[in-house]
Amino acid sequence: MSGRRKKAYSVEFKLSVVSKTETSSIRAVAREAGVDEKRVREWKGQEMELEEMMQKQGKMVCKVRKRIRGGGRKVHFPKQEKLIAERILQQRALHVRVLRRDVARIAKEIITDPHFSASPGWISKFMRRYRFVTRVKTTAGQSLPKNVSERIIDYVTNCRKRITRNQLPLNCIANMDETAVWADMPGHDKQRITVCLAAFADGTKLKPFIVFKGKRIPKEICNVQDAVIRMSHNWWMNEDLTKEWIATVWNVSVQPSTKQMLVWDTFKCHFTSSVKSLLQQSNTDLVSVPPGCTKILQPADVCWNAPFKARYRDLYTVWMSARNHERTKAGNLRAPSKALMVEWVLRSWESVTCDTIRRSFDVCGVTSCDPKVIHCTQKGGLANDAHQRLENLMSQPGDDREKDVSEDDAWSLTQGSDHEDGLEDDVGDSENEAVHSLEID
Repeated sequence: MSGRRKKAYSVEFKLSVVSKTETSSIRAVAREAGVDEKRVREWKGQEMELEEMMQKQGKMVCKVRKRIRGGGRKVHFPKQEKLIAERILQQRALHVRVLRRDVARIAKEIITDPHFSASPGWISKFMRRYRFVTRVKTTAGQSLPKNVSERIIDYVTNCRKRITRNQLPLNCIANMDETAVWADMPGHDKQRITVCLAAFADGTKLKPFIVFKGKRIPKEICNVQDAVIRMSHNWWMNEDLTKEWIATVWNVSVQPSTKQMLVWDTFKCHFTSSVKSLLQQSNTDLVSVPPGCTKILQPADVCWNAPFKARYRDLYTVWMSARNHERTKAGNLRAPSKALMVEWVLRSWESVTCDTIRRSFDVCGVTSCDPKVIHCTQKGGLANDAHQRLENLMSQPGDDREKDVSEDDAWSLTQGSDHEDGLEDDVGDSENEAVHSLEID
């Protein structure tokens, strides 16, 4: 097999080579141009088409374009690709979000060839052939503080100090976060719920705490055993609901006689006197994620929320794809029932693996101070300058590590931020990550 790399030649170059064959032999022209004689003969046979392209598209375009129309490798499954495109258009007509992985799934359903894999390259070329483009919603996400490296060092050292001082095992270290889950359907664009996810560093997951809008819990979900359901006038977590979470989820999962450490963000209702008092009664030590750093230091934000929401969107998309929906008097699709939404939350939370949860505490610096493990302090990361400082910290004896950060410097349970750091920032991130829908260009 020849080791020479294949080359592509522009239309202008091909025509210049063909024109030289009028005064010289094909062999001499091929030798001078540095191409095979076979190529020159092919171009000579395509001379009329090449000249027609030059006249229609202009010299500037033909300096770049390398193929005549219809040239190149042929599509293997043209009929099946047409069916795939029709399926995508049907989904979009129903206002169903279509992701690249949905294209791969639909393609594998229609193309049954065992050698077909719906590779990323095929998906990109298919989208280009049928003029599908990716539509992404963007918002102004959380911006990192200027002193991010110092905050990371203080946070990692504070976690390390508390774990070492209290000799906490992994099943006594936890993280909790509120995340918003939205519905994307005509007539129900603002249909949403708030879900509180919590887990221990050993991979043990706590019951999800789900907040719906309303005053009374509907009968269809009042007897749910695997989740805690509560109502709010605006879906938001507040001080009362936070105390409900402590009473119904946290306190039933811990032993008051055992010291616990709970990591969460600076959402203001996390640090009210009544909330702190309840957690002190359950022997829980609070550690807050530094303000502005939840997207890089909170395990839930970094590792859990994305797969949780991706699974929820998949379940929602399958439901939207069904054709037996009820409709309102206005003609819109009736929103999914609350019981169905609870089922989606449970299945989505179940899909987040225990290994993912265990790793999240390490990569966020809660249970590890190794700069090679913490994702934002790795070389080339967001806080590259913190890498050496953490390496120096690891080389210190245990007692010296505790002296490195004082109680005043550590981001402990001193006070909560008036800015609702946890939920608002997570909503912004979810909009950034969520919508990769296909549209017609």
